[in-house]
Amino acid sequence: MNTLLRQAGIIFLAALALLFMPVIHADSNSRDADAARSTITAMERAWNEHDMDAFAKLFAEDADFVNVEGTRWRGRPAIKEATTFVHSTIFKKSRLTVDDTTVRQLGRDVIVTRSTWHLVGQTTMKGDPVPDRTGILTNVLVRSGAGWLISVTQNTDIVR
Repeated sequence: MNTLLRQAGIIFLAALALLFMPVIHADSNSRDADAARSTITAMERAWNEHDMDAFAKLFAEDADFVNVEGTRWRGRPAIKEATTFVHSTIFKKSRLTVDDTTVRQLGRDVIVTRSTWHLVGQTTMKGDPVPDRTGILTNVLVRSGAGWLISVTQNTDIVR
């Protein structure tokens, strides 16, 4: 009898867990993944056009961005201010290529992307060339209306 009650309890908890799990349909998952990739493509395009207005609009108002040096920018205005400055100096001739983006949907309204990237054309503040760089960019995107906004970003140089 004790074993029967235990099994019934396990079945009840499993059913309860299934009831409250987010339902993600394959079609919406595919559309959402494509939309998230489009956001990352728009990020790459804005970077290469040095359009930090367009770049900043890809971020949620309360976004949190950590760059490759560990500097943290909180909020869309801070992200725009910082990226506008670096695009007028060390990145003004840079070109970013996003090589691969994987998408993992954690729930109906949350997606994580992880992209590898390659950067050329960076200079020092004095204008001296910097070697090409490669890295990994992790973004947490949240659903916003019909699209996706970046809520959290972690950028990491790959050091070889």
